[in-house]
Amino acid sequence: KAIKMPSAKSVAAGLAPPFAGENAFKHVSKFCDDVVTVTEEEIKNAAKAAFNNGLVIEPSGAAALAAFIARKICMEETNQTVVLVLTGGNVSPQELQNLF
Repeated sequence: KAIKMPSAKSVAAGLAPPFAGENAFKHVSKFCDDVVTVTEEEIKNAAKAAFNNGLVIEPSGAAALAAFIARKICMEETNQTVVLVLTGGNVSPQELQNLF
């Protein structure tokens, strides 16, 4: 079950505690095979890499890309298809400047 945690400060505020919602927890439990964690620096680097390739995404939306770049997403076959959902254009130019 989802539990409430102490709050945390993160560049990926949308993914930070105090809790994951009950619906999110149920979906992850049912549909996800694994969960990985990424560091603040990995998230920043992923958001910057996306920006340098013409995509504006907020840090929370860069978490999957951060995991992929850091090789934390295990692929059992070399020809396996991986889909990353990059979301969240809700970031201001000032926030991006502070991020990079």
